[in-house]
Amino acid sequence: MKQFPILGLALAAALPAVQALAQQQPTYDRVDLSASAEREVDNDLLIAVVYAEVEDSDQADAANAVNEAIRWAAGRARDARGIDWQTAQYSTRPVYANDRRIVGWVARQSLRLESEDQEALSELLGGLQQQVAIESIGTGLSKASRDEAEDALIAEALAAFNRRAALVAGELGRAGYRLVHLNVGTSRGVSPREMRQLGFAGVADVAAPELEAGVQTLSVIVNGTIELEAVP
Repeated sequence: MKQFPILGLALAAALPAVQALAQQQPTYDRVDLSASAEREVDNDLLIAVVYAEVEDSDQADAANAVNEAIRWAAGRARDARGIDWQTAQYSTRPVYANDRRIVGWVARQSLRLESEDQEALSELLGGLQQQVAIESIGTGLSKASRDEAEDALIAEALAAFNRRAALVAGELGRAGYRLVHLNVGTSRGVSPREMRQLGFAGVADVAAPELEAGVQTLSVIVNGTIELEAVP
């Protein structure tokens, strides 16, 4: 009687169940840990939003006037050194009389400006205020600066995590540990408040705004689980 093939089939069929049972077995001596690193980083990017807004009884005339002003501002930005720009929100809205009749239209469009050259952007804004107004001026980090700072923070946070893991293992009388899983997250702290400057459109001689980039806080948080080596 040759029953070996039948026995082999039975073992093969039982193997997945055994593996599933093993996976369901509880694990012990696992510890959840976290560590972080944080630093202040100098902002190197200035972001300004300028806009043109015109009210006219004719919708087309209002739109044409706004388009002309933004086209002029975009041309000045294009000719300036080290300035990135893009057109932003565009809108038109009716103006109502007391009896709810439409008596006019307001057209508005924005232009977003970015630069790592503080002096160049300040000079440009001073000139642009002849025909457009400043909606806001803010600060930020360029991608290159953010990546460099976050890479350094990740290394610091991982080193802190490893120190804590080794400390826990040593205090519990274990020779070592292994890493089960690890999460690394980055976060941005509170940026300096956004500076706002309104009006000035159509003024012939406007001083360039005083700009200060300031700093912001970046942080990296590491969360993970370690498994301690068994007691000898």
